[in-house]
Amino acid sequence: MKKQIFAAAAVMLSALSFSSQAAQLKCNLTVKSGGNVWQNGTSYCSGIDFSFSNSTTGKFYIEGASKPISRILWNGDANCTGGTSCNMTIRAYRDYTATATILYQDGTYETTNSATMNYETGH
Repeated sequence: MKKQIFAAAAVMLSALSFSSQAAQLKCNLTVKSGGNVWQNGTSYCSGIDFSFSNSTTGKFYIEGASKPISRILWNGDANCTGGTSCNMTIRAYRDYTATATILYQDGTYETTNSATMNYETGH
């Protein structure tokens, strides 16, 4: 019984260490001067400025890929082809959510976590 518990614990720990090495989808949001951005470099970015504009810029990007990448398939609101980052126009008062499927050169693949950006303009 002890051996079975030890084996199960070893499997769980190896799964945890594998997931901590997985590639992460993150975001960065840029707002006009005098605005604020919260949590750039995480999977949820939010910003506000008082420019009364209807859009700003942002990007989703992949960090921590452990192997050479062959291709990226962007999913959700990230309407890009290839590349490890996806630059976008972010419209005010709308959530943009994306994931990415990473195709590695060794024939394996990985789907990232989901990331979200939103922006308010003070209207």
